[in-house]
Amino acid sequence: MRRVVLGFAALTMLAACGVRGGLERPDPLWNSDEAIRQECERQIENNERVDPRCAQAVPGAAPT
Repeated sequence: MRRVVLGFAALTMLAACGVRGGLERPDPLWNSDEAIRQECERQIENNERVDPRCAQAVPGAAPT
């Protein structure tokens, strides 16, 4: 019984570990320039925080 309780406690603590906040999307494996440009344009249109890569992909896009 003691092992079961300790096991549940360990699983609970392990489940509580993790990254807080949003996760960053990794770069696409193919056609990355086009995908980055589209994502930057979407961020600009939705007034979201602009990724630093957007300064290279979209002219006039300043990272925030």
